[in-house]
Amino acid sequence: MAMNESRQDGDSQGEAPHPSYVVDPSGKIRQPSLCGVAKAVLVGSHLWPFIGAVTGTFPLLWIGVILFWGIMKDESKIIDDQGRELMNVMLTFVVLAVIPIIGWLALLVWIPVTLISAIRGAIATGRRGEYFRYPMTIRFIT
Repeated sequence: MAMNESRQDGDSQGEAPHPSYVVDPSGKIRQPSLCGVAKAVLVGSHLWPFIGAVTGTFPLLWIGVILFWGIMKDESKIIDDQGRELMNVMLTFVVLAVIPIIGWLALLVWIPVTLISAIRGAIATGRRGEYFRYPMTIRFIT
C-alpha cells in the first residue's frame, strides 16, 4: 500500500473511521487525529530522556522509554513507531559511550543534537501527530 493511501488504525477509540496516515506536501508522514492520551504519551516519551539527562538520572532514560513504549505500543502505530525510535536513540548512546576516544568525542556533538531533537520531537508529535526521526541515530530496531 502506498504511503499516501488511507489506512485504518485503532487510535480513534469508537469514533468514525479516519485516514490514519497523511503525507504532507513536505513529505512528512503525520497521523492528524490522535486521541489526547496518545499525544500525552508521545510528548512524555520524547521529553523523558531530556528530563533524565538534565536531572542526571541515567536509569530513568531506559525505564521511562521502555514503560511508555511497552505499555502503549499496541494502542497506536505511532506510539509503537516512536517508541522504537527512542529505543534506537538509547542504543546509539550506549554504542557511542562504550567506544573509547572516537565514540566519546562523537558524544560531545551527539548529546546536544539529541537533546534539542527531543524537544523538537515532542512538539512535532504533540501538535501535528508527526512521525519524528532523530538525526545521527543508528536504526537497530526497525
